[in-house]
Amino acid sequence: MTLAALRQALSDPAIYPDPTTKVEMCETHISLVFLTDRYAYKIKKSVDFGFVDYSTLEKRRRWCEQEVILNRRLSTTVYLDVVALSHDGSTYRFAADTGTVVEYAVKMRRLPATATLDVQLKQGAASVSTMTDLARQLAAFHATHPVPVASEPYGTHARVRSDWQENFDQTTDAIGRTLSSDQYTHIQQAVMAFLTQRERWFEQRVEAGRIRDCHGDLRAEHIYLEEGAVQIIDCIEFNPQFWYIDVASEIAFLAMDLDRLGFAAEAHVFVRAYVEASGDPTLYRVLDFYRCYRAYVRGKVRSFLLQDAAAHRDLSRLQRDAEWCFTLAGRYAQRLTRPLLIMTTGLMGTGKSTIAQGVAEALDVRLFSSVRLLKECAGLSPETPQRVPFGAGLYSASTSKETYAALAELARSALQQGESVVVDAAFSKQAQRTLSQRVAAEIGAECYLLDCVAPEAVIRERLEQRVRTPGSISDGRWRIFRQFQRQYEPVQASGPELNNVGYIRLDTTQPVERCVQQALAEIQAGRSAADREGT
Repeated sequence: MTLAALRQALSDPAIYPDPTTKVEMCETHISLVFLTDRYAYKIKKSVDFGFVDYSTLEKRRRWCEQEVILNRRLSTTVYLDVVALSHDGSTYRFAADTGTVVEYAVKMRRLPATATLDVQLKQGAASVSTMTDLARQLAAFHATHPVPVASEPYGTHARVRSDWQENFDQTTDAIGRTLSSDQYTHIQQAVMAFLTQRERWFEQRVEAGRIRDCHGDLRAEHIYLEEGAVQIIDCIEFNPQFWYIDVASEIAFLAMDLDRLGFAAEAHVFVRAYVEASGDPTLYRVLDFYRCYRAYVRGKVRSFLLQDAAAHRDLSRLQRDAEWCFTLAGRYAQRLTRPLLIMTTGLMGTGKSTIAQGVAEALDVRLFSSVRLLKECAGLSPETPQRVPFGAGLYSASTSKETYAALAELARSALQQGESVVVDAAFSKQAQRTLSQRVAAEIGAECYLLDCVAPEAVIRERLEQRVRTPGSISDGRWRIFRQFQRQYEPVQASGPELNNVGYIRLDTTQPVERCVQQALAEIQAGRSAADREGT
């Protein structure tokens, strides 16, 4: 049965078992959806794109059944049944016993178009709590849906590389239409370099159990906010490699889609809530990589649809969407090649070193410590205490100046090689901070300053505990706190010092994990804002 015949036959209200006043049709590159007053009937096209194969009637029936089973996990009252479309020689009917079965359809309860997340966001009806609750629901779903043990390996570096190569192979025809040659080359080079340099990250996520049984197509238009329930529909059912994926890819999909729709702030709330609920801060390592992948795939799919001009009325909208998705992919790809300089500042005892280490570990980047560098240059082990008077010995003004200059050069060397770095130091003087910030600016790296703060009572308790604990690297102690405090130059959050620098204030009375997650979330938000301002 041809697509034209399907479109014509199923546009007739008379063939449906439920009375309806009209029939509306929606179309994707792999399916046709017919909407009656109360129900939706989804029919799969007879296509074989390699990644999806609906080429025979039997395959389409089997994938319809799979779609119902999988979607009932996140949408409890929507997916009703698989129904046969028959032809008796003169008429079509949704019944298996009235003629020859020519197609199968997934029958669903029709959901109100105004209830989708994208519409709710545009109307201002979806709140921060909506995004947080959605993130928590998905984190719980992922936690309880591992990939079957007997299945082939998914989410591996080799698999991800293969998926990207397929993308590039399938979009050569889009070059000059929806994708420029420069965009194609830039994205391809950035992605392949990232895959080569960060292979270990992908294998670590496999080992950590971050490859789960996911939805696979988590777009805002597939999320419905009904009173008392969130219905997430239309998951991928046609290819396990697209739903047995890294949860980072799942979360990146919706984050990208929200970016595409102009809801970047909501995207950051969603990602941050998911990281907190799942306890997975390393997700930030690959978030932009998977955002790039998702944007590129959407651009690819939109480009496929443009090839069937007869089936789509608003070709200009499809063209704009495809072009915008490839533009987004290019932005994310740019982040993959742009290193970060992350600096700490704050009074002694505010937890700078603990936060710096947590951020460096989460992002798997180089960590440079002023105290370690200072003592190593003096031929001392980091744990050797130096209980000298304030501003004396290793902590004299001249030695401090040399240390900050050395830190700036270490950061420069790493940034020039494309490596991101965290610099753990007090940076108590504006001149010290400016020195390293200039290095970042010269190289074109992004710079973020983590300002760690805590009440004096907490600081005193920490410093006194530090003195009692053997093996501490820091020599900060309560006896010299006031002297340090008097010479400390606080960051002026609205001053010129923070031009082109992301400023993040951290209340370190929070658990360390929360502080690290806040820092990572705000860095991610800052990178997105920088991209938008640069366009």
